[in-house]
Amino acid sequence: MILFSALRISGEAADAAEALAEALKERSSGSYPPRENYHVTIHYFGEQNSRTLQRIQAVLTEHPLPELTLCFDHLVRFPGSRGDQVVYAAKDCPALQEWRTSLSDALRSKHIPFDEKEFRPHITLVRGKQGHIAFEDMEVPAVTFTPAQPVLLESIQRNGRRIYRPVNPEEEE
Repeated sequence: MILFSALRISGEAADAAEALAEALKERSSGSYPPRENYHVTIHYFGEQNSRTLQRIQAVLTEHPLPELTLCFDHLVRFPGSRGDQVVYAAKDCPALQEWRTSLSDALRSKHIPFDEKEFRPHITLVRGKQGHIAFEDMEVPAVTFTPAQPVLLESIQRNGRRIYRPVNPEEEE
């Protein structure tokens, strides 16, 4: 199973992300995640078995997210090997960065592998062809969001679409 830990996005932040995605649809073609997939990835673990899933869940439980507020306020282009990704990015949040660093250290101490790319809190709005997503002149609302505790999500294909569903480690026995 493909696993990652994430902060689920809801309320006004999800509304704003959805409105931005709709506006981007008028400017480009691409792949647009459904609203229920909106999240901020904390750690990407890739393909893992149920034993590792339980170990990851234990580390998440031992490191609760402090109360903090994220402010999504600008669009950013992340170039990649399969095209561009345009994301709704969050302002720097030192409390989130500090918590994630502590969580990363705990995962490493338990020998749980994860993607070590730079952490940049964001919500993916669209994936498209490189250089074909125009957004530089778009008005972007600043939206604050207080996330709930992180969840462990599984990435699966359903009816030709990628969906992210919460994982319950007890179900994986």
